[in-house]
Amino acid sequence: MQALTSETEQFLEAKIGAQRRSTWVQVAALCCAASCIAGAAYLQDTINRQRKDLKLVLSSNIYQGLPPKYAWIAAAGGTFRGIAADILWTRAENLKNDGKYYESHQLAKWICTLQPRFPQVWAFQAWNMSYNISVATQTARERWQWVYNGIRLLRDEGIPNNEKSIALYRELAWIWLHKVGRWADDYHWVYKREWAATMETLLGPPPAGLSNAETIDWFRPIAEAPRDLETLIAARPAVRKIVDDLAALGVDVTAGTSIDRVFHPMEEKLFKPLTAFVINRELAPLRSTGENSERNQDDPHARLWDLFKSAPAEDLNALLAHLRAKVLREQYKTDPKFMLELTSEFGTDEPIPIDWRTPWSQGMYWAKYGLEKSAGMKDALEIDALNTQRIMLHALDALCTQGKFTFRINIDLPANSYLVTGPDLRYVEAMHLQYLAAGKKFAEPGEEVGNTAGDSLRSGHVNTLRAAIVNLYFSGKTNEARKYFEYLAINYPGLYTGKPEELYMQGLDGFIRDELKEALGSLDQTVAILGSLLTQSYLSLATGWGDQYTGAVRTAQLFYDDYQKDHSDDRQGRMSLPPFVDIRAKTLGAFVSNQSYPLLYSSLAWNREQLEIRQRCYDLIAADLRQQCDALGIEMAKAFPEPPGMEQFRKENPTLKSQEQVAEEARKRAQEQRQQP
Repeated sequence: MQALTSETEQFLEAKIGAQRRSTWVQVAALCCAASCIAGAAYLQDTINRQRKDLKLVLSSNIYQGLPPKYAWIAAAGGTFRGIAADILWTRAENLKNDGKYYESHQLAKWICTLQPRFPQVWAFQAWNMSYNISVATQTARERWQWVYNGIRLLRDEGIPNNEKSIALYRELAWIWLHKVGRWADDYHWVYKREWAATMETLLGPPPAGLSNAETIDWFRPIAEAPRDLETLIAARPAVRKIVDDLAALGVDVTAGTSIDRVFHPMEEKLFKPLTAFVINRELAPLRSTGENSERNQDDPHARLWDLFKSAPAEDLNALLAHLRAKVLREQYKTDPKFMLELTSEFGTDEPIPIDWRTPWSQGMYWAKYGLEKSAGMKDALEIDALNTQRIMLHALDALCTQGKFTFRINIDLPANSYLVTGPDLRYVEAMHLQYLAAGKKFAEPGEEVGNTAGDSLRSGHVNTLRAAIVNLYFSGKTNEARKYFEYLAINYPGLYTGKPEELYMQGLDGFIRDELKEALGSLDQTVAILGSLLTQSYLSLATGWGDQYTGAVRTAQLFYDDYQKDHSDDRQGRMSLPPFVDIRAKTLGAFVSNQSYPLLYSSLAWNREQLEIRQRCYDLIAADLRQQCDALGIEMAKAFPEPPGMEQFRKENPTLKSQEQVAEEARKRAQEQRQQP
């Protein structure tokens, strides 16, 4: 009995001891937990900042747009999310095949929402919108809407949630370069006009005829504008009054945007009226009643126009630069500072200005931006980086051959704006250097590329440089043309002979003439070429590109002289051309009287052309021009004044020379040249 009692006491003592130890363990654990919670709370801000810096969090509340039946699946995650995505993929494809594109578009966005960290999903859905759905629609407006929907999906949602995915940057750059920039799509001109109108409305038209440095300085205030409005007001207190005046007119300069909006509120409420104001001011000198003739005082923008005129110019421009930078960042997800820096990234001796109205500049921006953002990523595929680098090359190639935009915006119908493209010779050196760099990067193992673009890029490099040589030559840049001509002759010998090709052995002038002869053909073909060259010369003249005007006229003159020389024995004038001065006059008359060209361009070209050319066509077009001016409220004497000395000209030139007379004169000149020792 005593033994049993002793055992019970020992058991109770042991149990009590164990309970005491357990209590101490619990107290210690609670203290430890409290310390961990306190430490976590203390480090939470730092951890959150690091997660954002490393892009380990979504850029926005991406699940907000999901309907309830999918939202709970997204919250559950794991297998359920994959099943939901599979179901949505099937439904979206069926809806697309049934022509229900808007429903399919909504499902595509939900698919991306369920798989936000899967770049291939974003890339496929964007490609599907821009390439598949767009071509299935019926109108130009619908096509652009779907092409731009694909661009926006990548730019506004896919890339912000996968900022270091080079594949998404490559896909976005390719859509700009190929779908918008090239000619494969029947409506590519509509896409180009729509985008050019968007950028010109926001940034204004780039200045023409200035040096590269001056053109870059035109954009610099946007890149260097303060991000914060209060900082700007602190530097320029007068901006406060402009902001308050705009607010009184319903323009909130602090307004933001969202991914559902195609345009920023600032574009619709401020920059579109500003563009209309600028156009009205340009045409004002041509109107009989001045700037206010076309202005309706009941127009809601009328008071904005008054503000644009009365506000201090420097303070207004500073505010506009700040707002333009704000819209670029918020609506178009582009960094104005990087846009400015990109002008110095071509390897040339001096920076090259970029016209952001072109699709190729957008493709170049996103390709370069993606290469920098994804640099150092371990999971980035080398082929993606190489393909993105190729896009940079193709973008520069396109800018070199067709990057000069002659553009006149139609504010109400952007797709109907006037647009002509032409070579931008500022990019020739940048394109050349990019080919050389690409040749080294893409060379096959063991291939010695030397100072060339290598075998794989040879044809593209040679063909682009040959076209550039001709354009440079006729723009008066003979030294630059000779530099690239000699480069081709030395570095690209015949593939089988290893010797300089024969076309380079006759010198630069002979090379140019051979290039021209390839284009010369029948009388009708030659007339068409001359008309096209001279029309382009008047577009260049109107927009301030004097060197390109001179180059186009020189090219046309050489075409004319070579053709007439080949037909010097045409006694009856059956295959001869009228005098070159008359061809120029006829083309000028056709240009200024053609209502498809902007009236301002027609007026500028008319007043800048040589007196003799204007004299020769004035009487032929005066009646038609007067009728057009009356319909538009334009004073003809201001827009298309009669050339001085017309009375004397009419006496000396009662009739124009016939083809027969021209042919006889050409035959006599050729005979005299043959008789000369």
